[in-house]
Amino acid sequence: MMLNTTTTQNATAAYDLKLAWRDLLADHPHLRPRDAASALGVSEAELVATGCGDNAIRLRPDWPALIDAVGTLGPVMALTRNDVAVHEKTGLYEHLRLCGELLLVSGHNIELCLLTGRWHSGYATTEQSRIGPRRSLQFFDADGEAVHKIYLTEHSDAERFRRLAEAFAAADQTPSADIPYAEPAGFDWAAAQGLPDLWQRLAPLCTGKPLAAAGFVSGHQFRELMQQLARMALPLQILTANAGALQLHTGPVQNLRITDPWFNVLDQGFNLHLNEKGVAEAAIVHTRHGRHTLRGLQLRDRPGQTVAAVFGDYDPADGESLLWREFIDALPGNRIFN
Repeated sequence: MMLNTTTTQNATAAYDLKLAWRDLLADHPHLRPRDAASALGVSEAELVATGCGDNAIRLRPDWPALIDAVGTLGPVMALTRNDVAVHEKTGLYEHLRLCGELLLVSGHNIELCLLTGRWHSGYATTEQSRIGPRRSLQFFDADGEAVHKIYLTEHSDAERFRRLAEAFAAADQTPSADIPYAEPAGFDWAAAQGLPDLWQRLAPLCTGKPLAAAGFVSGHQFRELMQQLARMALPLQILTANAGALQLHTGPVQNLRITDPWFNVLDQGFNLHLNEKGVAEAAIVHTRHGRHTLRGLQLRDRPGQTVAAVFGDYDPADGESLLWREFIDALPGNRIFN
């Protein structure tokens, strides 16, 4: 009987990676998987895959049906991030709608636009923490980067999670990941058919070419603006995106905390963590939607990509609020963020 040399090599490499991760955590127990993967020179998907057969289950890529089943779990925490911003919302995955390759999800406190055509792999994981098992669904693109994660909360149904993971388990549970490292193709939002007004308006703000800037604000000015908005409880729309997901918060922000280099919103049901060291500029932008001109901020990284966008709440009849417009128009300009 001949051994499959490639399979054996992959299994050995996965085992060595798992040991290296364990040793790294022994020295840095609070290190997050994304940072551990970077330190070990692999993708996060490769790191998570080492748990297959132990604390992770590789999932079949039947993404719409799987996300639909998330609605049975009860309240969960949705996490979408990029290199600079982490956006977390706790709520329900209740209503799903397919628009071509886009999967739109909404529910109590949840609003998502998922580009599942960019998803390459997914895992159901159970990690041990100081407060007990931490269960999640984690999805990655063809570069092994996390595009969306769903964490169970204390109010989620753990037994339904177990059954969901079993029902969607892939046949292949080898502890190594096949990562093609493919550059994701751009998405033509203008050509998307049947896209609701909400995503027609917001999606290009985080995923398309950055808008021409009408001005800029510094990090200090950005923090001061957010503190004013929090004191007034003015409703906002805060969007974070990556190649495979867009996640939206609509409503006021309240509890702001700055712990260098992080600007944090720590509200019930919504957390935002913005690494200000990764923000190169905060551009004041104007965009047209229907008969309205909208004003907002695009936070951009050094390559010029938008990592988060902040706009005022929107009414289809009246557009943005007059108060939000006055706040943006009164901002002083400062090109340097940090």
